[in-house]
Amino acid sequence: MKINISLFVTLPFLLMMTGCTHSNYIEDELKIDDSEEEFSYLTDLSEEELKSYELFTREYDTNYLKGFSPEKTLLIYIHSAVIDDIEGIYSLTYFHGELPDFDTFKEKYYENLNNSNLEIALDFRYYDSIKTKQEDSNGLLVELMVSYGRLTASTLMGLKKEKDTWKIEIPDLLQN
Repeated sequence: MKINISLFVTLPFLLMMTGCTHSNYIEDELKIDDSEEEFSYLTDLSEEELKSYELFTREYDTNYLKGFSPEKTLLIYIHSAVIDDIEGIYSLTYFHGELPDFDTFKEKYYENLNNSNLEIALDFRYYDSIKTKQEDSNGLLVELMVSYGRLTASTLMGLKKEKDTWKIEIPDLLQN
């Protein structure tokens, strides 16, 4: 009878200990998941650059972005696509030196470029590198690269300088 009482007391105690340990483990996992930071294409901007960016988004005056590298300008452009800031995209677009009026641009953008810009934003969300790949008198190419395990993906975007500010070249799809 003593053996049965001891098992009766010991077994629930062990189960209770295991249960507590398991719930502590789950709590620790939740803490790790909750501490992840939200991704932003603007993370690499300095405090001063963030202030300039904020001023840019108030007036969409690209003079606030003078001195920004082509890479950081591209990141602002992609961020603008993510948040659907069509005025920002319009201001950062180079189209053979002359953009159509805003309403025409907006219509053509949503018809032809919005989905591809959002795919780029999603595919390269946790990019590994961004760098100028090729430069000539007509502008430059910026490469955005990301690795998924053993696979690597990259995209090249053309930029031109207009009034001392880098702008993203858009394909001729806008002409349709």
